[in-house]
Amino acid sequence: MKKVFITKENLEVLICDLKSSCDEFIAPKREHLNDVIFGDTKNDGDELLDYEGNSVISPRAFLLPQTEPLFEIKSAKNSELKTIEDKKKRIFYGVRPCDIKALVLMRKFFIDDGPVDVPYKQRMDNSIFISLACGKRCFAKSFCHLMDAGPVAKEGFDLQLIPVTLGYIVEIGSKKGQGIVKKYKRLFSNALAQDKKEVSLMLKNFGEKIKKLDHKKLAKIMKEDKVAQEVWDDIGQRCVVCSGCITLCPTCSCFSVADRLKGDKGVRFRYCDGCVYAGFTRMAGGNTPFPQHKDHIRRFFEHKLNIDVERYGILSCVGCGRCIETCPGNISIRKFIELGTGTNSINKTQRISVCP
Repeated sequence: MKKVFITKENLEVLICDLKSSCDEFIAPKREHLNDVIFGDTKNDGDELLDYEGNSVISPRAFLLPQTEPLFEIKSAKNSELKTIEDKKKRIFYGVRPCDIKALVLMRKFFIDDGPVDVPYKQRMDNSIFISLACGKRCFAKSFCHLMDAGPVAKEGFDLQLIPVTLGYIVEIGSKKGQGIVKKYKRLFSNALAQDKKEVSLMLKNFGEKIKKLDHKKLAKIMKEDKVAQEVWDDIGQRCVVCSGCITLCPTCSCFSVADRLKGDKGVRFRYCDGCVYAGFTRMAGGNTPFPQHKDHIRRFFEHKLNIDVERYGILSCVGCGRCIETCPGNISIRKFIELGTGTNSINKTQRISVCP
């Protein structure tokens, strides 16, 4: 992967020029209470060139909105429909590697490995992603290094910025990224050996020393139902269905579709849904195959750590730690993963609800 270098001053110039080429420039900025959030900074200039930690919510919200109109119903009686398209050109700047990997996983679900989701594909095709690598852990509960999702992204980006003392090493990850570097070549220079050495040292010292995660072993344990029922009981008692985990998770892809009609006209829209809700699998007759609350939150774990391994050969947890940070019940998916890959079964004495 080709690497070049850009100074902080030249990066500011690049950002300014890139804003003129898009409809929305989605970048991290400070919100009330000093939270980092992603928002459109094309006109206000509030973007953060660099920042510590991670955003409260991932950029997923701009690609899979909480509520999204799909098409206008001109006449329900006559089945007259008009597709609602989103043709905005977006540039996503400052996306952390864990969220970049999440985009790779979401692409498998919405585009590559099944029926193509046209609205999602349209947004992805019209977007440019500039990743910002992590110089250090976002916070104590993050574990991207366990999930091969940090501190640098390996794919899924157009450009990746890796911070060094004098500026940023820039990795080119696509033709779109190559086009940017070529167009603004006056702002870039060759990466020096000392900068590459600094990056190598950062990678070496990032996070605790760990053994390689055996995700296939964990998936097998779950598929064979070797997780003790006491563990699921414990999770069910602690989960209050606040939906923080599914709202903040950058790889949650569940949605439902509904019509909103007024007379013969209206709109069909989709909205983000989630497996932790009791009504998520409720059938037309009112019955549900998962009547107990503990089974609802279990679906979240099964999706991330078992089902997606069968589908795509990889876990769909990227170790961002947002679900752990927000959970009022102190449920830790990281602890679950560590116990699952360290033993033949997860038993009742190994509580996943203990903070790592």
